[in-house]
Amino acid sequence: MDASWFQTMADDARNRPDVYRRLGFGDLRLVVEEIDGSTTRRFGLILDGYDAVSAGELDDVDRFGPDATITGTRQTWDEMAANIVAHGEADLAHTLNALSIAEAPLRVSSPNPLGRDKFFRYAETLQTLFDSLARAPIAI
Repeated sequence: MDASWFQTMADDARNRPDVYRRLGFGDLRLVVEEIDGSTTRRFGLILDGYDAVSAGELDDVDRFGPDATITGTRQTWDEMAANIVAHGEADLAHTLNALSIAEAPLRVSSPNPLGRDKFFRYAETLQTLFDSLARAPIAI
């Protein structure tokens, strides 16, 4: 995973406003966390109205002020992205919801119950953003 994934998502929201308007208004500050051995990388994604903004790789998660964090291994994120690229969108076994609902292999955490609720409330918008990886050259 790298920052280009999140810029691709933000570009998709900007380039296809009709799709994101249909999905509805969003209000979420999400940290996407990738664990690769002893290294952890964190990326920020903001849903703001009908727009998505990439905050890039985060140096200070507290300053970013996330509503929720979704955490997984590099292998899980790469497998999900490869599935999206192969099929044009995530198949039912590789959606954010399917991978996180049982807390494995992805885990959603939040400093409060509302933040966790927001992640699942905006799951369709988040999945549409991740599915946009199929339409852009990304490094997996």
